[in-house]
Amino acid sequence: MADYNKPKDPNWLCTFTLRKNPDKDPNKPETKNRPDYVLVDSTNKDGTPNLNKSGTPFKKNFTVNGSWSEASGYKQPDNTLKITLKKTSSTGAATQPQNTTGFKEVVVDEF
Repeated sequence: MADYNKPKDPNWLCTFTLRKNPDKDPNKPETKNRPDYVLVDSTNKDGTPNLNKSGTPFKKNFTVNGSWSEASGYKQPDNTLKITLKKTSSTGAATQPQNTTGFKEVVVDEF
C-alpha cells in the first residue's frame, strides 16, 4: 500500500516509491522492454517479504479512486522519467465522473 499517513492536502491521491528494476539488464536484449523502475516489494508486518506462489515478492500496490494500481517507470532518451500507472484489480473499475451540472458535454468528434 502507499503512504498511510495522508497529507492534509485535499488534492493528494497517493504516494509510492520506485526502485531500479533488478530484472532488467541493459546488456541483454531480451530485457530491454522491461521497466527501468518498479514498485518496492511488499512486506508483512514483521518485515519479512510477502511472497506469491512462485516464491517471488509481491509488489507494493496502492489504490487510486478505489482501484488497485501498480506503477512502473521508464527512463526516456532525453533523461526524463515516464511513470505509468496500471489498474491491477478486476473490481472497483475506474469510471467516468458523473456530470452533475445538467449541461450536455459536447465531444469534438461527435458529429
